[in-house]
Amino acid sequence: MFNTNQPWYLRTPRRLRFVDAGADTGGTDGQHGRQPATGDNNGENVDWKSKFETERAHSREWEKRAKDNKAAADELQQLKESQMSEQQKNEARTAKLQKELDALKAEKQSNEWRSQVAEESGLPANLIVGDSLEAMQAHAKAINEYASAKTGRQLPKVADPGRRPQAAPNDLLQYAAEVFSN
Repeated sequence: MFNTNQPWYLRTPRRLRFVDAGADTGGTDGQHGRQPATGDNNGENVDWKSKFETERAHSREWEKRAKDNKAAADELQQLKESQMSEQQKNEARTAKLQKELDALKAEKQSNEWRSQVAEESGLPANLIVGDSLEAMQAHAKAINEYASAKTGRQLPKVADPGRRPQAAPNDLLQYAAEVFSN
């Protein structure tokens, strides 16, 4: 009956909603913006407290089940550990410690790279992110380019951002000129 291969048929939505289509099923009932009463209460008052208590009891039941499952998993883990030989226990412990050591070494290397890039670029170390030295340098360069584009000047190069000046400047204007110069 209908030719579904026509281009206009594929572009038209299957269900159309017209503006003057009659009663709207969604929205409010017109009484102070409240949603219309729906469900099985048929206009009667809903006992929200009892519904809340029912849902709370249901939640507590699932919480109890989760705790029981956790306890059973812990018992199973202890059983597996007790059945392991001493050599297997030592190997597992060594593997766990090696994994922790590798994570600490990676974090230390990342912090060294971050401080190196911060020193080179003059940015605070907490703004520099990346998982390699090249990525951190690229990120710092992008921040510097963004700051120079927004302000029209480069960020000042600070030799050691964590160090305090040796002596207070004699003249406040001279100090301001040094701080805010390009």
